[in-house]
Amino acid sequence: MEMFGRNPRLAVVDRIASDLSTCTGKLYRKDENGEEVEITDHPFLNFMAHPNPLYEMTSGACWRLQQIYLELKGEGYFVYEFDALGRPVELWPLPTHWVQQTPYVGYPYYEIRTTGGLIRQIPVDDIFCMKELNPLDPYKRGLGAAESLADEIETDEYAAKFQKKFFYNDATPTTLISMPGSSKDQRDRFRSEWNERFRGPFNSHGIATVDGNVTVTKLAENMRDMDMTEGRRFLRDAVLEHFGVPREIMGITESSNRATSEAAQYIYAQNVIMPRLNRREEAINTQILPFYGNDLVWHFDDVVPRSQEFDKAKGIDGWNAGLLTKDEARELLGMEPCKTGGDCFKITISDMFIGSNDDPAEVTTDLMQESTEEVEVTDDEDTGGMLSMSDRREHEEKSRVQNIGNLLAAAQKAQRAKFEVATMKFFRQQQKRLSGSLSGTEKADWSVWDVLMPYITENHVEDSAAWSALGEQEQKNLVEQFIGGLVNWPSEETAMEEIFKPLWKQTYDEGTRIAKQAYNIRGVDRPELLSQAKLHGGKRVRRVTQTTKENISRIVANGIEAGIGREKMADEILQEYEIQTRSRARLIADQETVMTLETGHYDMMQKSGATTKTWHHRPQKNPRDGSDGGPNHVKMDGETVPIDARFSNGLRYPCDPEGPARETIKCRCYVTYNR
Repeated sequence: MEMFGRNPRLAVVDRIASDLSTCTGKLYRKDENGEEVEITDHPFLNFMAHPNPLYEMTSGACWRLQQIYLELKGEGYFVYEFDALGRPVELWPLPTHWVQQTPYVGYPYYEIRTTGGLIRQIPVDDIFCMKELNPLDPYKRGLGAAESLADEIETDEYAAKFQKKFFYNDATPTTLISMPGSSKDQRDRFRSEWNERFRGPFNSHGIATVDGNVTVTKLAENMRDMDMTEGRRFLRDAVLEHFGVPREIMGITESSNRATSEAAQYIYAQNVIMPRLNRREEAINTQILPFYGNDLVWHFDDVVPRSQEFDKAKGIDGWNAGLLTKDEARELLGMEPCKTGGDCFKITISDMFIGSNDDPAEVTTDLMQESTEEVEVTDDEDTGGMLSMSDRREHEEKSRVQNIGNLLAAAQKAQRAKFEVATMKFFRQQQKRLSGSLSGTEKADWSVWDVLMPYITENHVEDSAAWSALGEQEQKNLVEQFIGGLVNWPSEETAMEEIFKPLWKQTYDEGTRIAKQAYNIRGVDRPELLSQAKLHGGKRVRRVTQTTKENISRIVANGIEAGIGREKMADEILQEYEIQTRSRARLIADQETVMTLETGHYDMMQKSGATTKTWHHRPQKNPRDGSDGGPNHVKMDGETVPIDARFSNGLRYPCDPEGPARETIKCRCYVTYNR
C-alpha cells in the first residue's frame, strides 16, 4: 500500500482506477414483460452522482479509491449511511488495511481498526464489498493483482534508490592513478596541474601525457555497464504485461503509430476496463439497488471504442443491402435518428421502404403479383406503312395519349406499392394496440369491458337476455363507448396522417413531373402541395378509422346477441381485422395514389395555361360501363371540357378528392390536356 505512492511502476493501477471512475451508466426498470425502460429521475441516480457530502469525495474519487484497493489488495469496501426509508444516501470509503476481521458463521460483522486505534464492529449489511477471490483460499482475504508483482516492484524500487545514491554521492573516485616512488608533494602538484588542464566544460576530453612510471586504474562503473536502464525498462514492461495494458496507454510511444495507438485503445477497453466494469455493475445490482426496489437494474455504458471506418462501411452497406434500418445506419455513421420514417428498411424493388416488423419476402411477393385489374400498357400500333397527313396526325395524337397513360400507369404502380407498405405497417401496429386492450388478464386491464359488465355473467359470458331488454339506441351507445375505450382514436388518425404526409407530397410531385415531361413544359414553376387539405386527406383518414370502428361494432353487437364469450368475441374482432387488413390496405393505397397523382398532374397543367382536358377510359378486365348499376366511365371516353370545368360525372379529373366515393373508388381512368 505504501509503495503505491512511491513507485512509478504502480502508475498502471492509478490509470485503470481513474479510467473506471469516469464510466457512466443508466438506470432501468423492468416491466411485467421483462422489457427494460430507462429511468431518468430517481433517488438512486442522485445517490450515484453525489455519494458523499465531502467536496473532495466526489463520485469519481470514491470509485477510483475503491478500485485502487481492489488492484493492490484484492478488497474494496464502502460503509453505507442510510436515510429514514432505509435507502443508502452516502458512501464512505473504508481502507482495506483497516479491516482486521471479516464476517464468518455466527459473527456477521466486519471488525475495523482505524489509524487512531478505534475498534468497531460494522454489520455486514452496512458494508458494500468487492473482493478478488484468492485461489489458495477463496473464503479468506482477497488477492490483489499487484501482490504477485511484489518482487519486481521492490527490485525497481531498489534500482531507483541505487541511482539516487550514485548521483548524490557514492564516495568512490572514478579513476585511481598510481605513481610509484613519488612524494606527497609530487602527487599534489600532479593533481593540481591535472585539474587545471582538464577541469571544466571547455577543457574536457583532452589528451594528457606524463613522464615516469604511471599506472591508471578505472574504478567506478557507469549505468550502461551495469545495464541499469535496460533492467528498469524490462521491469516496466513486465508490470504492464501483467495487467494487460498496452504501452501506448501509459504514454510510451517509442515505436507507435496511429494504427497501433487505436488498436491499443481497443485492447485496453475490451480486455482491461470492460471486465472490471462488468464486475462492478454486478456488485451494484446485487448489493445497492435492492434497497431501492427489486425491479431496478443498472447498466454501465459500453466504453469499447469503435472503428469509424468500419462503422461507416457497415452502416452504408447494411442500409443498401436492406439489413439495417435507416436509424440503425445513421447511428453507425454518428448521426441523429430521423424525426420520422427512420424505422424502415430499404429493399431493391423500386427503392421501397418497409417497416422493421414487416416481412420483405411477403411484401415483395404480393407486389410482384399482377392484379387482374392492373393497367394494360401497350406499345404503339404498327402504322402499316405510309399514312396520309390526317391519318398521321391522328396516329401521333393517339400515341401521345398512350404515352401519357403509360407514364401515369408506371408512376401509379411505384407509388401504390409505397402506400400499401405504409398502410400495412399502420394496420399491424393498430392491431397490436387493439389486442392489448382486448386481451387483458388482470382486472386493471379490463377497463375497456367495464361498460358491458352488466350484460356479462360471472363466468364472463355475455348475458343476451339483459342485452335484448335494452333499446336499440341504448345498445348502440354502449357499443360506441366500448369501442371508444379500445384505443385513442384521434391519435390513431393523427398517426396515419403523419405516415401519409410524405407519401402525399412525393406522389403529388411525381404528378407535376409527369406533366412537365409529357407536355414539354418550360419556364413554369412547379406547384407545391402547401396543404394536405387540398387532397382532403384528413377526411379520408377519418373514413378509414370509421370503417374500422363500424366493423368492430358489428362484431360486438352480433356477439352479445348470440351470447358468445368475451374471449371468443375478442378473437373474432382480431381475426376479422387480420383478414380485412390486406384488402383494405390495397384499396386505400390504390385510392391515395391515383387521387394524389392526378391532383398534381391537374395543378401543373392548370398553372401552365392548358385550355381543355379530355377524359380517357383505360382498358381493363372489368370496365366501368354501368352494367352493374355503377358509374359509366366507358361512355365518357374522349369527353373534352374546359380546364376549369367538370366532366359529366361531376369530377374535375379521375379520383377527384371532391367527388363521391362511387365515382372515385377503383377508377382507372386518366386525363390528357391541350395547351
